[in-house]
Amino acid sequence: MKYNNIFITGSTGVVGKPLLRKIVDQGHNVFALSRSNNNNQLFSDLGVIKIEGDLFSDSTYDHLSDKSIDAIFHIAGVNKMCSKNPDGMFKANIEGTKQMLELGNRLKIKKFIYTSSAVTLGEELGTVGNELSNHRGYFLSKYEESKFLAEKEAFDYDKDFEFVSVNPSSVQGPGRVSGTAKLLISTLNKKYPPLIKNNISIVDIDDCTDGHYQALLNGEANERYVLNSFQTTSEELLFKLKSLSEWSGRPIYIPKSGLKIIAPLGDFYKLASNSTPLICSESARVLTHGHIYDGSKAEDKLNIDYIDLAMFMKKTINWFVMMDFPITLLSLTLADFIVLLALVFSYISGYQYISGYLQQTK
Repeated sequence: MKYNNIFITGSTGVVGKPLLRKIVDQGHNVFALSRSNNNNQLFSDLGVIKIEGDLFSDSTYDHLSDKSIDAIFHIAGVNKMCSKNPDGMFKANIEGTKQMLELGNRLKIKKFIYTSSAVTLGEELGTVGNELSNHRGYFLSKYEESKFLAEKEAFDYDKDFEFVSVNPSSVQGPGRVSGTAKLLISTLNKKYPPLIKNNISIVDIDDCTDGHYQALLNGEANERYVLNSFQTTSEELLFKLKSLSEWSGRPIYIPKSGLKIIAPLGDFYKLASNSTPLICSESARVLTHGHIYDGSKAEDKLNIDYIDLAMFMKKTINWFVMMDFPITLLSLTLADFIVLLALVFSYISGYQYISGYLQQTK
């Protein structure tokens, strides 16, 4: 095997955990960076060797120096929206990446797979983003800025190994219970969900895993690979749900201009408190921009067989039902109402109808 020993960061996150299982299943010896003891059982069950520390630990090299590490998957990163102080995110995403690149040089690895993000493409509103896109010249969010700068640093870094950048779009599917998915779960039984008309690009979690692993095996040095299973719109997703269930509700359309008007309230709340609002000017820019990404290069060069929209929805809904998530309506305080306005992905409703439909089709 060309890459016998692999070191991975971010191995217990949304992207990292299924990839960790994948590379173990493929017979690689895996060393995982972790500063928490919460995942010790997972590592033990998989036969993964835990490396105690974080991206900035001086001891990481000492732990790995005699392990003949062949490749690094650097997945760890921070994504915070509407943060009062994004400095920690910039440090983790930029300086943390540089630390791992230097580690790769010191360990004399063969290949480095970096998990970037499709947001670094910076496509103009309404255009299709791909590996050759010219950045629009301004950032929608601090996260986009941090990942853009980190990716640039990574390509420019003086490296002694092959470097490949993997740029996933919005990672969704079974196993995702935070972020957008958490909001989606909480609105599954609404008859009249709020809806913002928008372009949406999603990469299924399994496609994302395959894309990362294939980047190790087949990715070319100094190339970017956008991972995107499908492009759609919020309305199309809602109509697709209707075709899969008995749901007869209809969305309440939220104008983008309305979201932009109320966003300054979140800015004020962020400055006046120690809490992070879900809606602010930053998140409003992201939500109203939308994204259309083209993942065909990875499909062709990395031999990825992307899932389609219908199969993705069936698989994800089945998982929600199987996990028996408690579906409860949100208490409509003013803050909650503002949050609801931002639910771009809350096109899915009628949980009871979905459950009934799935039971009928088993």
